[in-house]
This record gives sequence, C-alpha cells and structure tokens, in this order.
Amino acid sequence: MAQKTRSTRKKKPNYSKRARRLQRELLYSFFLLMGVIILLAQFHSAPAHYRLVVFQEDGEVDTVQYYTSFKTAQREMNKLIERGEFNPAVLDEEENIIAIKYGIVNFRKKTCGENTSFKNDYNGRKGYTNGCYGADGAYLETDDKGKQVKFKQSGVVGWVNRSDVEIYNYFDQSKVKSVNHYTLEQKSLVHHISTNLKKNSYASAIDIGEPSAKLKEKKYYSYDGNYFYRSYTQMIDDYRSDTYENSENYKEPYFNYYQYLSHRAKTSYVSKDINAYINQTLGFTAKPSGYPCAQNESQLFNEGYSFIEAQNTYGVNAMMMLSLAINESGFGKSQIAIEKNNLFGHAAYDNAPNASANGYKDIAAGIATHASIFLNQGYLNPCDQSDPNETGSPSSCFNQSGNRYLGGYFGDKGSGMNVKYASDPYWGEKAALYYRTMDELLGEKDKTRYTIKVLSDQPETPCYSQPDTGSKTLFYTPPSEHYAVIVLGEVKGEEVDGNNVWYKIQSDAVLTNARNAVVTAPKNYNHNSDIIYLPAAYFK
Repeated sequence: MAQKTRSTRKKKPNYSKRARRLQRELLYSFFLLMGVIILLAQFHSAPAHYRLVVFQEDGEVDTVQYYTSFKTAQREMNKLIERGEFNPAVLDEEENIIAIKYGIVNFRKKTCGENTSFKNDYNGRKGYTNGCYGADGAYLETDDKGKQVKFKQSGVVGWVNRSDVEIYNYFDQSKVKSVNHYTLEQKSLVHHISTNLKKNSYASAIDIGEPSAKLKEKKYYSYDGNYFYRSYTQMIDDYRSDTYENSENYKEPYFNYYQYLSHRAKTSYVSKDINAYINQTLGFTAKPSGYPCAQNESQLFNEGYSFIEAQNTYGVNAMMMLSLAINESGFGKSQIAIEKNNLFGHAAYDNAPNASANGYKDIAAGIATHASIFLNQGYLNPCDQSDPNETGSPSSCFNQSGNRYLGGYFGDKGSGMNVKYASDPYWGEKAALYYRTMDELLGEKDKTRYTIKVLSDQPETPCYSQPDTGSKTLFYTPPSEHYAVIVLGEVKGEEVDGNNVWYKIQSDAVLTNARNAVVTAPKNYNHNSDIIYLPAAYFK
C-alpha cells in the first residue's frame, strides 16, 4: 500500500500588515515634507528688517543682502570689513544706520534741556553729556541686539541707548559738515567743537595751549585730547583695537596742564592780583544793580579777597575757582549770578537752570560754599557721600552712591570734575582756558609751579601714608582711565617692580591728624600734612 505523503502548502503573504507599515511610512514622510514646506514658507515670508549695504567712495550705495536678524547682518558686515570693503553698514527699515565701519555718533538728537545718559565702558558707572555742547562722538560698535551704541567723546568710552542718538556715515557730506578736530595755529593747539554736524560752522574754538613737539601738521583728530591723529579713519581703527600706537604722539600723550592740575594746588597770586585782573583787565568797575547788567558791571568786582580767603581756609585753588566762576556765570553777569549770588551754577539743572539754582546771601557766601561744601567735602573727597560722623574706609568709599570724586582737576568726561559737574563734555577745557589766560596776563607764575604726573590704565590703586606698601592705605584712586596728581618730590622707599622711587603727592583728600584715614566731612585742609605716597613704578 502506497504511503501517503502530507501535502505542503505555501503560506499566503500578509499583505494587510505590509500595507499598514507602508501607509505609516508614507504618512510620516508626508507630514515631514509638510513641516519643511511650512518652515520654508515662514522663512521666506518673514520680513527682512535689516539691509546690509556698502557706502562707496563716490557716494553710491550698494545693497549686499537683506536679513531678518541684526546679529546676522552685523556678522556679515564684519566679514565685509575684513575683506577691505570701503564702508559697510547695516540699515533698518527706516534707512537709519545701526552699525557701520566708519561713522559718527550724533548726540544732538534731543533738546538742549535734555541730557543723554551713558554707561562708562571702563568702570561701568553712569555718566551724561549734552549734544548742544558737543554734538559728535566717534562711533565704535553696536551690541548684538542693536540697542546699545559704543562711542568715544571727551576722554570717555561709553555705551548709549541707540534711541537717544543717531549714527551717521562719516563720509556723508550732507549730514557731516563739521566734526570735532584740532588745528595747529602758531604755537597753540586749537580745539574746534561742533554743536550741529549739519552746519559748516563751529560753536567753539578753544585754545588749549602749546602742543607737543610731535605735532607738526595743520589738522588733527582726537576724542580725548591726549592722542592726536592725522586720519579720522586711522583713529577709529586704533580706538577699536584699544591702542594709540598709530597716533602722532603715541609715546608722549598730551595733558593740558591747567586742565589736569588739582584744586589742591595753591596759586601764586594774591587778592590784589585777582582784583587787578577783574577790575582793570576785564574792566569791571561796579556790582550789578540788576539783571541784565551794564557792560562795566559784574558780580566778580572786588571779590579777589573772597577767593583767596576760601583757598586759605579750605585748601582749594583760588584761580581755579575764579576760572570755574567765569565759565559758569559768563564773567559774573548771568541771571543766576546776579539774582542768586551763585557764580558756579550750583544746582542749575539743564531743564530749568534759573528756577533750580541755589541762592546765597552774597557772593562771598557763594564762594565759601563752593570751596567748603562742593569741593572740599564733595568733588575733592574720595569719601564723598559717606557717613560724616565716621572716618572713611578705603575699601568702601567709592561704593557710596553718588560719589563725585574722580580726580580733583577740571578733567573731561573720562576723569576729573567734568564727569559729574557739567553736561558740557568740554567744560573742563573751557575752565582751563580761563585759568591759562589769566596766568599769562598776570605773569605766568602758576604755569610751571607744580609737577603733574598721570596714572594711566591703572586699576583702583591704594594710596599710602608712607612710601611702603605695608603702611596704611588711606584711600584708592578712583576707577578712571586717567588720574592726575601733584608730585611734590621723590623719596626712596620700598622697591616696587624693581624701582625704589616713590612720589610724594599732594592729597586731594583731607586726612586725620594721625594721617591714618580720610575725613569724610572735612572743615579745612592742611597742605603740609595732607600728603600721600605712590610708587613711581605705577606711572608710565
């Protein structure tokens, strides 16, 4: 009997399972494709807020690309700069310049009664300026968000809200017709200041004195008055590289003697000299009977004794106070000077100066208040705003809110009194001019009386009671790029950086009788005992 064999049948493939898997894969691909399409659509439909352009030498503007992100646009602009394109820039939808290779920051955007605030890039402190006294600053960069603009003006590098200023193409002659610069005229360096970039004229021409021997050309550019350039673009390149090595006087920076002399310097002149200048040279022969006053009338008339008395009591230079008074009061003829006996603009805020200004019983009282309260206890006091019932702690003085001490000299917006005393960025230069003019007419007795040294690019530095780093730290130099001091002499002391020479320095601060701390609310000043020491190695 034949053996039965079991038949073998092939299984049918599971088409339904495969179909389901294929269906899933197709759906996944479909949704992925739709997502890409949507993203691309969104990308292409997004508004391009920023236009990258190149301003050419002939005035033509070449558009390079449009971008939705300012950060990206600025990055591409920097690539063009590296490639050597003439003047790349980024514009917004309103065609305003947001970033540029060579530009100018215009501070004349607000009314004259409004100041423009900024943050100091060196120390992070707040400052302010006013475009009606100095319209332009050097444009350096814009932050990645396009909100903050970095600039340099009157010795300070700072950051300002872009909404508070305008950025111009330096080569745009329709907007940049006048710009801050210096000219060499005979034996003087003259600073030409623009208060309106769109006008060909200049508001001020300040004679800052005899220049460095390194300066021989007719015209120079500078936004600090220390280093001078023949080329505006070379100056900007150096500023961005944090160097001055391409300036004409790189190894010999210029510091105007009268602008950097501390108020603690005593003038050689006496009250009769000052009165001779006021009454005879200026021609003031009477006090004002009212405002406005006659040509021969001034609140300065016969006030020489008041200035000298304030100097002798509070240790502040009489000629510097007179210079400041002339600058602030228009030679003692301003309404505030006449109606409020206020020669110094105390509390005369830009938005309402006449209404806000302090008033005094007479001119002598105003001078005494300026010397004692505003200078001795304020702008010359490293422990300004500290508790008046305590001696100053060196480590805490500069942390006091509102501290006005940044050097006891007129200075600029980077250091000195100008930082917080006035919105005019060139206030220090102007006050210094009056001092120099008076000194020249009276015989130049003050011109070479003191030796000034400048501490540059130095962090907050301890000032010692003796020429030894182990001695008492009395206070620290303020956080500023420059700090000028009066050097009374050299002494031998502890070796610092291979140098045992120390400078004996006239202290801006009033010290205790034991010379172991700063008096936070001083009543007077002693030129013989208010002395500090700093290593010569710190001064470049």
